[in-house]
Amino acid sequence: MNVFALKYLQDISGAISDLENCLIDVKSFEDFSLDFALKRVTERQFEIIGEALRKYNAIENIQQIDNTKKIIGLRNIIAHAYDSIDYALLWSIIKKDLPELKTEVDNIIKTS
Repeated sequence: MNVFALKYLQDISGAISDLENCLIDVKSFEDFSLDFALKRVTERQFEIIGEALRKYNAIENIQQIDNTKKIIGLRNIIAHAYDSIDYALLWSIIKKDLPELKTEVDNIIKTS
């Protein structure tokens, strides 16, 4: 694997870990939605994940990660349409999709 591709995968994994650590004591969407700083941290980590995935995909040019287009699209919404961010959607992604993405990325890293 290209050294840059590996770096981007590690960036994704690191951003997910950072996000998990920030959310460790957050038990509900209400707690999440009322915490301005936490929402901003979450946005930033999703931006990093989306941008790193875009760069990884450009180098590897293979679809090894499910929902690549949706993840990159989310990054674009956060970066360019910040005034229309749906925090309920972000919370759903955190709870449902982030663990799967972490597993996919970590498996690719392990096999490289």
